[in-house]
Amino acid sequence: MALFGRKKKAEPEVDEETKPILPPAPRADLNGLRRVADHVDYLLNLVHPLKPFGMAVIDAFDQVVCEDINSLINVPANSTSRVVGFAVRVSDLQDEDGKPVESLVLAKDVEHLGTGQAVRVGVGEAVPRGATAVLPEEFVEEKADRIEVVQAVAEGEYLRAAGEHLAIGERLLSKGDTLNERNIGMLAAAGIDRVLVRPKPRVVIVASGAELVEPGAELGHGESTDANSYLIAAAAKAVGATVFRVAVHGNDTQELKQAITDQLIRADLVISTTGGSREDYEAVAAAMSELGLVDAVEVAMSPGRTQTCGLIGEERVPMVMLPGNPVSAYVSFQVFVVPLLRRLMGADVHRRTVRAIAKGMLRSVKGQLHLLRGELIDDGRVRSVARVADPFAMAELNRSNALILLDERTEVVRPGEVVQCWVMGEF
Repeated sequence: MALFGRKKKAEPEVDEETKPILPPAPRADLNGLRRVADHVDYLLNLVHPLKPFGMAVIDAFDQVVCEDINSLINVPANSTSRVVGFAVRVSDLQDEDGKPVESLVLAKDVEHLGTGQAVRVGVGEAVPRGATAVLPEEFVEEKADRIEVVQAVAEGEYLRAAGEHLAIGERLLSKGDTLNERNIGMLAAAGIDRVLVRPKPRVVIVASGAELVEPGAELGHGESTDANSYLIAAAAKAVGATVFRVAVHGNDTQELKQAITDQLIRADLVISTTGGSREDYEAVAAAMSELGLVDAVEVAMSPGRTQTCGLIGEERVPMVMLPGNPVSAYVSFQVFVVPLLRRLMGADVHRRTVRAIAKGMLRSVKGQLHLLRGELIDDGRVRSVARVADPFAMAELNRSNALILLDERTEVVRPGEVVQCWVMGEF
């Protein structure tokens, strides 16, 4: 999949038998539903990690490393002093008979310590080459051009050796790690100015709906503010994507088809959000069908049972159509779109779960994955989670910081029992 501009080119005609097709659909369960894990795997088969390229380390924040990275230098690069004192060679503190040496010559501005010499150094200051220890100033008496040794030191004492913090060749990051500000600081300290990373996936959010208006606009009778596309755009940014949002204020299939087509040149993934009406959803589904290959399925999950995805355009750009209900759209994004984005980034697609103690009774339907909105509390000793429910979907999501996972085998969770959770914002 091209990263930047896509050039249209003539393609040889193909007969019906050689046209591109979607991967084989997973088998449905006895209720005619597709298992959530099967649908995730199906979606992951539609995409490949984006092609990596070299980038300045400071510009690679929040991107996935595509190689193992080792230190190029020693840190510290030179041996340094831990105290204020005098850099010495420990072998000079005894004579040939093993008796303590009383004094050393005080040298200045030398890069290499000569036999019988000492050089004054401060805390953190590089010591001359050849120095093997530092005499704290309390261990000596300074007299003109010499120091008298009151107390000796052992090899390496009061000295921070070159490479003590980080040695040449030491592993810093591994393939698949995501760069944060601390990684970048460490790489710079290790002498690394460029890294091989995958670009951030470019996600186009196509918002549509006959009765949706932009936030801030005056609402007419029967109209509502479009919040879904803003919610999903922000969620995609939280995963690490570069996000573009376009709006079609209607549900005309041809208008939607044109709007989607116009965005394919800058999209690694297209996500559709709609209003709550069936007409809005069906218009996008029709546009997708005219643009490429579509898979529409009922998934054993609540909320977000209806899922539609496909490959559209000449380059078969993946597209996911989210449900119109905000909670269903958000949960579907977390379950299905997050793995897609992580795959494009070259990151681990398996999400981390945490265990928490249920604070109240939780119910589900056997045979389906139920994702409840929850408030996760961690007091440092134990995690607990309570279900969040609100008539206003956006308020419910706003109050939640976790999704409670009730798997296909679970019907009831009683207070005090352990449940698995996804922490929002953590992957």
